Amino acid sequence: MKCRCGRSAVFHSKVYRITLCDRCYPKFYVNLVKRSIKRYRILKSSERVLVCVSGGKDSSAMAYALKELGYNIELFHIDLGIGSYSKESLKAVEELAQTLNLDLNVVKLKDYGFTIDDVERKKVCSACGIVKRYLMNRFAREKGFDVVATAHTCEDIILFFIKNMLSGNVEYIAKLKPRIEGYDKLVAKAKPLFERTEKENATLVLTLNLPFTPLECPHAPKDVWKEIIYDVEAKKKGFKLNFVKAIAKLAENVSTEEWEVKHCKICGEVSNSEVCSFCKLVRRYARNVS
Repeated sequence: MKCRCGRSAVFHSKVYRITLCDRCYPKFYVNLVKRSIKRYRILKSSERVLVCVSGGKDSSAMAYALKELGYNIELFHIDLGIGSYSKESLKAVEELAQTLNLDLNVVKLKDYGFTIDDVERKKVCSACGIVKRYLMNRFAREKGFDVVATAHTCEDIILFFIKNMLSGNVEYIAKLKPRIEGYDKLVAKAKPLFERTEKENATLVLTLNLPFTPLECPHAPKDVWKEIIYDVEAKKKGFKLNFVKAIAKLAENVSTEEWEVKHCKICGEVSNSEVCSFCKLVRRYARNVS
């Protein structure tokens, strides 16, 4: 296949009816991200943006796109202490920061007395989510950032939607908005890659040779729902993009019950109980680390 410019193609999309080479694709990708940001008002030009990078392909693609679009960004990485996986992830984000000439901020979970490897297997994913949300928000607020950007993809959004619908957690759909405004001690959260797919992100980082680790978290479960999402897309092109657009509309109309803002008696962060979930983790696992 040939690109519209005549060079050999690296990307072909039936959804966008386009075939692109390694020179044209990055510009096309960045323009897609720009369009999503404008459509959903995900970011403002005046904001300081904390770009959360895991070391994977998706967050590397997000960092590149946001820099190309001229946003005031710094990178943020959490070293979760997951053996060789975390070491390779940290190495990847350090190389990414150097490649893109961006400041990198790193927080090590072990400084709080435990790591994700100390958590029981069945509770790892829940604990990891708690840790990330807590540390991202606290660091962003204390360092004066206006918004936290995460690299949730189109597939991530659909997966979260399906699981919560099946569990009857309809109110959780409100969390799937491309941007969630902050309040009290909570900083605004943004998903600039809301409409981007894992394939599009992978094509970008491979085309530009951006640093990332291909390793998957050893604790990550195999999710049959993601396979189903890919199967449907293969049979119905454009399914994922149309689905997330519908989710965005639905999320805006989902009513959420107002709850009294409370603060953790230990750390002072926003919590729905006397002690926040992060401090509960510290209480439970810190003693296990020498």
